[in-house]
Amino acid sequence: MEEYIIIGNLDTNKFREISKNIVTNNVIITYKQIEHINQRRNGIYDKYKNDLLDIITNPDYIFKDMHKDTALIIKKAERNIGLVLRLATDSNLGYKNSILTMWEIGEKRLDEYLRNVKIIYKKE
Repeated sequence: MEEYIIIGNLDTNKFREISKNIVTNNVIITYKQIEHINQRRNGIYDKYKNDLLDIITNPDYIFKDMHKDTALIIKKAERNIGLVLRLATDSNLGYKNSILTMWEIGEKRLDEYLRNVKIIYKKE
């Protein structure tokens, strides 16, 4: 049995400012992370699991996360969705681009990100 679910493919060009050494475009989520998200984020994975590919391939914002080779992806919706993606780079070979966590983000928090975090990509 696989330890993860394949979500789809990433447009690596949108993430090159975070890392120029992305080694795959595959995006996955592990069952361990699904459990983490559902337990700590009140079932958000189950609520948005059918939207994950759209969030990743059609984001409104991508921010450089504070951790190495990670991105914060925001998709604006009725409730904004934030998703942290660890990028598979040549420094962590053997991994795939992996969703670490996700949550709903209010407008106030989104405004804080827009003021205080480096924007890598903004949908035109």
